Amino acid sequence: MIHINHKLAQTVAPPMQATGVVTHSFADGSLTVESEGRGWHCRRAASCLIVPHAGDTVMIASADNQIWLLAVLESVNPQHAEVSVPGDLHILSAGELSLSGMALRVSAKQGDCHISEMNYSGDKLSAWVNLSRIVGKRAESVWQTVTQISHNLLRMTRQTEQVRAGQLDMKAEDYARLHAHNTVITSKAITKVDSEQIHMG
Repeated sequence: MIHINHKLAQTVAPPMQATGVVTHSFADGSLTVESEGRGWHCRRAASCLIVPHAGDTVMIASADNQIWLLAVLESVNPQHAEVSVPGDLHILSAGELSLSGMALRVSAKQGDCHISEMNYSGDKLSAWVNLSRIVGKRAESVWQTVTQISHNLLRMTRQTEQVRAGQLDMKAEDYARLHAHNTVITSKAITKVDSEQIHMG
């Protein structure tokens, strides 16, 4: 670890621009950089988005009695890079913005996404949520197989609900009820009602 001699730092002029190696990071975001055999206390410039780590080769420069870490030239761990800013970050592009990688992980306490038109394609989609709300004017879906399992299901249709099926099989373990102001049951071939007791009227 490089110890900084503050009296020596006052007598030695800081480099206008030089390269060095990060030796220590402090809690306030400042760093110690060893350059030309001396340790310099530097602040990370706002333009340096990649977080410097101990062992990284960086570029430093002095301005207004302050030494700034301008950029990370070479990382001690090139397989890992961390982009960090102290406040909000806005990425704007007049054209296409693309993200590509082997894996994508997004973690946030709250999110807001607005896309005028979106196409999604993939092999598998899984979602684990406590509450889901979808509000829209129209919904269309095409599936080869649909399986739905729930403890309670409530479906309300204010106007007309139509079901068209090649075969329709409905079964209730305990109780089944069909009620309407007018009920019409028709069939072309056979209508069968089978029960131990049949009450009509």
